[in-house]
Amino acid sequence: MFRRLARGTLIFDWSHAQPGAALLCLPALALPLAVGLLTDHVRQGMMMAAGAFSVGFGSFQELRGSRHRPMLVAAIGMCVSSWIGTLAGLSSAAAVALVGIWGGAYGLAWTIGPAASWIALQCLVWLVISSAYPIGGLRLLTRGSFVLGGGLLQMLIISTVWRVRGRMSPVMGGGARAAEPALAAPGSGRRARAWQALRAAAVLALGTGAARWLWLPSGYWVPMTAAIVMRPALTQTIERGLARALGTLAGAAIATLIAFALRPLPVLLSVLVLIFAGAAFLLVYVNYAAFAACLTSYVVFLLALAGAAEATVVVHRILNTLIGAGLAFAGHLVFARLERWWGGFQHDG
Repeated sequence: MFRRLARGTLIFDWSHAQPGAALLCLPALALPLAVGLLTDHVRQGMMMAAGAFSVGFGSFQELRGSRHRPMLVAAIGMCVSSWIGTLAGLSSAAAVALVGIWGGAYGLAWTIGPAASWIALQCLVWLVISSAYPIGGLRLLTRGSFVLGGGLLQMLIISTVWRVRGRMSPVMGGGARAAEPALAAPGSGRRARAWQALRAAAVLALGTGAARWLWLPSGYWVPMTAAIVMRPALTQTIERGLARALGTLAGAAIATLIAFALRPLPVLLSVLVLIFAGAAFLLVYVNYAAFAACLTSYVVFLLALAGAAEATVVVHRILNTLIGAGLAFAGHLVFARLERWWGGFQHDG
């Protein structure tokens, strides 16, 4: 047990570091941020950069023999999920229901493969984020469209470089120890897969409902953290949750110190976004806690570009991360008992 916990928090497996592949993902973030600053459309540039950031991790995936398909499917899925979430966010009941449905699909995707699991997670994350910032009318198309644009830009740049140099970045999704996929055991049956999907749906719906009905600031981090932390086995969830919590605390501390020391203006904020995004791409399969720390700093500085106060973002991120991780743990305990009870009930019947 201790070895599993130490794996995500203390052990750095540098054999999975790919500096060239990490750097390749950065131009698609830098370009929209630069254009946004120059044209005074910072929010639009930020949304495109965010889409490019998410899709960049797809360059480490492979889906049905294709290296391009994970990025394309993720970009389209993120866009559609953003559109739906932006509209559904106008109603708490609709948001809770849809996050539950997307969560159930994510739980089922665990049993398909690492690329399918990663794509489902990206769609779920963007549904959750967009539902927290609802918009009515035609404006609901804006956010998803910029996310799609950033994702397609990322895919275009990466694919072009791959073609020019005659080789692709290595497939890492599913092969790295620090961020292994949350797949069901090969021998698990249909009932086990159904319980996984039901648990994911219930935990994420509950997290969304609690965040909304308790009016938690930046409450979307609760279901988002729960989704990222959840795994089929309790030990996997504990390992990921501990690494996520420690990484978030470390990243929050780093971002706070930098913000206090530099008082960064938009140009410097953009540079910091790129630095921590690059570090996240580099460390995602090296050490999950370090990746989470870089991800936290990246998010803090990206949101600061949109005008959010760094200190406020940090505090809300820490609290909601802890709540989300706690929900993921509780979901395991509750559903383990429900599954045993249901199995006994059917046996007795």
